Amino acid sequence: MNKAQLFMLISLALSLTVVLVLAWSVQRAVLCGAKGLEREHVMSHVTVYREQMAELELELNQGSMDRHNFNLSQQELTQRLWEDAPVAATAASPVAAPARTKLLISLLSLTTPLLAFVIYFYIGTPIALAPAQAKAEEQITPQKLQDMAEQLVQRLEKEPKNAQEWVMLGHIQRALGRPEEADTALKKALALERNSDVTIERAEILAQTNNGSFKGEPWALINSVLKSDPQNSNALLLAGSAAFSENRFKDALVHWEKVYRLLPAGSPDRPGLADAIDTARQGLGLPPMSPPDAGSAPTSDGSERLSGRVALEAELTAHVSPKDTVFIYASAAEGPRMPLAIIRTTVDKLPYDFVLDDSLAMNPQMKLSQVKSVMVRARISKTGNAMPQAGDFGVSVGPITPGSPEKLRLTISKPLVP
Repeated sequence: MNKAQLFMLISLALSLTVVLVLAWSVQRAVLCGAKGLEREHVMSHVTVYREQMAELELELNQGSMDRHNFNLSQQELTQRLWEDAPVAATAASPVAAPARTKLLISLLSLTTPLLAFVIYFYIGTPIALAPAQAKAEEQITPQKLQDMAEQLVQRLEKEPKNAQEWVMLGHIQRALGRPEEADTALKKALALERNSDVTIERAEILAQTNNGSFKGEPWALINSVLKSDPQNSNALLLAGSAAFSENRFKDALVHWEKVYRLLPAGSPDRPGLADAIDTARQGLGLPPMSPPDAGSAPTSDGSERLSGRVALEAELTAHVSPKDTVFIYASAAEGPRMPLAIIRTTVDKLPYDFVLDDSLAMNPQMKLSQVKSVMVRARISKTGNAMPQAGDFGVSVGPITPGSPEKLRLTISKPLVP
């Protein structure tokens, strides 16, 4: 047994000691609360998964993404959902923790990390653990997805009423190219708990098994969600995509324009949806749309313009997906960090030559031309979230004076510190 393995075993033993004492002391009072937080956490990740899947489906239906890239992106989304999912807590009867136990827990909580820290620096080494970390970062494969599915099936045999894990199993089966098994899993999840996003995903899967046709049950599922929640963005997006696939461009416009109006003026999702709307309008022989906020959109005379190129360090290629979102933006060097001009693209478009000016302002009252100096930033987001998050990669340069003729060079090479 080498030192790294010995360290891991000792750390595991110490951790189990703490877990057992805490479980014995706190019992069901804490676990019941944890159960509710677990469910909320899982569903929040499912919601993020659904939003990104809706974007992928939209790109697929528009023809801007082929089936191969769609399947790769879908597998990566499923992998992240799997990794973020908490392990289900076990139930116990609620028992109040006595004062002696609380003291014991406090002592263990302080001494155990210190003891593990000392042991690590005595017999451990980060280099010895590096191979395990590298292995964890390997690209997801069908075999790994298959292993995940088998683990979930075993867990569901013991806990068949866990709706969230049925949903997760459905996502994995879908990523494995097994739409029938995915549909079965999602049906079981819906039998346990109604969920609009899961219902919409079932509609997508059923259409997939029917050669892309939404006739019959898929449309019935979409309409059932819209009947109970007319403002459901995922249902509206899929309804628009389904109508578009049937060349019913007018109906597609009705659904997509409703979503467009629901998005805030500065939403990074607006440009892509506007492109889809223009495609449907073109099918009807109509001119491109005039956005509701176009009257207040800032214009640019070019005096504040900044330009350059964003590239990706070769070493980071294995850590990002081609369809991960890239934000390129400028914000005031001093004061609020709200973007004064922003561009949204994807990793597969890098290196990307950009131009930032007042026409790209999120708010007409906050523009590049109104500040003396800015920081220009580029950020890769796996979730597509406009707010920086842990796990993002990024780079920044500046301060830069708006209107500078310098061609900026931004190479994304390290994790972003939010």
